[in-house]
Amino acid sequence: MYHHDIMRTIMRERAGEMRAEARAVHAGRLARRAREFWADRAERNARPARPSGRGAAPAR
Repeated sequence: MYHHDIMRTIMRERAGEMRAEARAVHAGRLARRAREFWADRAERNARPARPSGRGAAPAR
């Protein structure tokens, strides 16, 4: 095998590894942003608990 072919194979493998790593980093960032979004949304949409049953103030 020629030197050029060997180097091309090595670079192709390395490029594939780098792309896989970049995909993993991107997926991690996306998951973190999604968790933050849903946590923020749940916090904003959380309604305060209203007392019910005996001893509760009458509804007006």
